[in-house]
Amino acid sequence: MKVSLFTEIQCAREGSPKQRLDEFLEQAELADALDYRGFWIAEIHFQPRFSLLSAPYVVLGAASQRTRRLRLGVAVNTLPVHHPVQLAEQAAMLDLLSGGRMDFAAGGGHPHSRVYECFEVDHQRTHEIIEEGVKVIQAAWTEDVLTFDGRFFHIPEAVVNPKPVQKPHPPVYIAASSPEGVEVAARLGVNLFLPIHTRTREQVLALANSYWELIEKLGYDPAKRELGLLVPMHVAESAGEARRRAETGIMSYYETIGAMRSSYVEWLNRRGSPLPERLLKTATGTGLTFERVCEEHAIIGDSSSTLDALQELAKATRSAHILAWMNIGSVPHSFVLESMERFARDVLPRLAAESAG
Repeated sequence: MKVSLFTEIQCAREGSPKQRLDEFLEQAELADALDYRGFWIAEIHFQPRFSLLSAPYVVLGAASQRTRRLRLGVAVNTLPVHHPVQLAEQAAMLDLLSGGRMDFAAGGGHPHSRVYECFEVDHQRTHEIIEEGVKVIQAAWTEDVLTFDGRFFHIPEAVVNPKPVQKPHPPVYIAASSPEGVEVAARLGVNLFLPIHTRTREQVLALANSYWELIEKLGYDPAKRELGLLVPMHVAESAGEARRRAETGIMSYYETIGAMRSSYVEWLNRRGSPLPERLLKTATGTGLTFERVCEEHAIIGDSSSTLDALQELAKATRSAHILAWMNIGSVPHSFVLESMERFARDVLPRLAAESAG
């Protein structure tokens, strides 16, 4: 099993954006030294308390120069609000700067960040734009001269440069949280990421089963496809200590996303705009308790229970890649570093040994 890290880099009102970015870079350096596979960062606009990552490729460019083997990626590139050729250029440049360490993930992003309204994109066309956009990006990376004539994008003989170091192109993932998104990933024949933090275990299992069924039905080789899970995580000496250390920080994330969602709904109502369908499918909401988070949306415990929980998830969903979200919300930087170190010392070797077996 591959284990990478993930972050959205939240920053409270009283926090320092520079400090939070410096902490991320320190975490990336440590992840590189501890043999984590990669570090994925989000792309989120217009919500400073929720995320600093409006320009993720700038941040990953900095990380590429402070790491040597750690793979780097944006999870997710909010494809509907970009021209795919521009994203192909940015991602290929990161691949070049990092010596071939870039992974690529596309998705619809957070529907309640107001990014669709600002960039004048129709929520209803999210999945259609993503599907066509990924095709454009793959062609831009592999064709000497790109010509594309689709429903949304028309590209007349463009020389897209640079090309990625990885051939024929870097790994491609779709991040999805709905059956429609899973269908897009399967039709494209690419890898899939599913979120634990906003979906119940039952929902995640249903989406995973759907992906594998569609991959086989469409004639793709499941052995050459990968399912990954985004999982909030904290590891400490005991389960009780892990919960004490993580509770305030993790719940601050859910409180922030809840406030952002409520503000968005109120804003849409004032404008007389309908709620996006994707917004209505979010499993988490008001009244979510930390106990419920621990049961459904995160793995928080000691090394042994963390290993058991990961093995159970992997077996149920046939996942082979975990995106461990250890610096979620306002979990203190020092606790994040300790959790990373404990996981790398106690859990990673056992996962690697079982995979080899």
